[in-house]
This record gives sequence, C-alpha cells and structure tokens, in this order.
Amino acid sequence: MNTLHIKIGSMLIPLVMLFSVDLNADQIPNSAALQKEAMAQMHHKLHDDQAPYKANEAQALKELNEMTIREDVRIEDVNIKVDELMAAKKQIMRLRYGHLIEMRTVLTDDQKIGYDKGVLSRSAVK
Repeated sequence: MNTLHIKIGSMLIPLVMLFSVDLNADQIPNSAALQKEAMAQMHHKLHDDQAPYKANEAQALKELNEMTIREDVRIEDVNIKVDELMAAKKQIMRLRYGHLIEMRTVLTDDQKIGYDKGVLSRSAVK
C-alpha cells in the first residue's frame, strides 16, 4: 500500500492509494449490473401493474366490437363501453409514462441523451 501526500493550504493530507486490482474490484459495485437489475425490476413491476388494465382493455374492446354488430345496439351503450375502454387505456398510459420517468432515475447523464431521443421519436408522425 502506498501513501501519497497532497498539500492543501498549509496542511499535508495523506491519501492512501490501493494498487491491488482484486481489492479495488471487490470494493467497487458493478454499477452496470446494478442498473440492469433495477431496470429489470421496473419492467417487471410495470408488466404486473398493467396486467389488470390490459385485461379490462381487451374485454371492453371485445364487447364493443360485438355490440356494434347487433341490430338493437344503442349509441348510449356504445358510449358507455367506449368510456370503459378509455378508462383502461388511461391507466395503462399513466403507468407507462410513470415508468419512463422512473427509468430515467437509474440512467447516467450520457445514457439519458439516447433514452430521451427514443422517447421523443415516439412523437413523430407515422
């Protein structure tokens, strides 16, 4: 182990420098692995949180499609089913955009640039 002294003002401050690669590697957490694990947990949570709303969305859409081919369908009933469908979609979008914001919290400043570009590209007219 080597010691380096740095002079700040009138004080000498000893800095201990470790040159053992194994010792330093054990002391420094693998940030990429931690980041990847955090992201995986966030994706899993999003999937779980969205599941009931996606089921509601699929059911409402199925019922809406079946309803519209009936001879005796009332527009009021269609509108109610559209409201159910949109309520499910609204919850899915809230979770999705909350997830996008949460994902940024584990990114480095450099990673945020590419991530943000990807998010903004979703706004492009197709």
